[in-house]
Amino acid sequence: MRFAVIFFLGYGMWAAGDPVKGKEVFQSCAGCHNVDNDRRKMGPSLRTLFGKVTLTNGKRASEENVRALVLDGYNQMPSFRSFLTGEQTDDLMAYLLTLNSKLSPKPAAGPDAAFRTWCIGCHDPRKPGERGPDLRGLLARGKLSNGQAVTEGALRRLIDDGHGNAPPLREWLDEPSLQAILNYLKSY
Repeated sequence: MRFAVIFFLGYGMWAAGDPVKGKEVFQSCAGCHNVDNDRRKMGPSLRTLFGKVTLTNGKRASEENVRALVLDGYNQMPSFRSFLTGEQTDDLMAYLLTLNSKLSPKPAAGPDAAFRTWCIGCHDPRKPGERGPDLRGLLARGKLSNGQAVTEGALRRLIDDGHGNAPPLREWLDEPSLQAILNYLKSY
């Protein structure tokens, strides 16, 4: 009995809505978003929505930021503020919170696969200064922007603990992926 009370109290604090009803609300989103695979439709796949580090707008993948994106729209996605009731929005969020699989780097070949999966979104040399600095030649610079010497340990801490607006990736990266990023940065 005590377990059941704790379970239901915990569930109530975790999600305000009903994920089953939210799945029904999501049907109007399914024309633009996949949840069964990673293939992009008109909008990005949401299969791993809460397993992602950042959203397409660069904000962290948090319930608050996803709710704002749904209600206010972004880029080509329209605002749904006028189309969803508060209860429907809560139900949709409860469903979206079930989409929490962690991303794993694609088994794509090449020494830059992990870097392209985890880092290029913010450190794209084709978009300098848009989110994060260009990391080409990082080791040759000798110092990081915080004044620390560029060492594998310092880079590992920045990736693990987060840096700038980047969240910590400690929970997301497995050791082989982290090591692949560090190795790639040595030659980038």
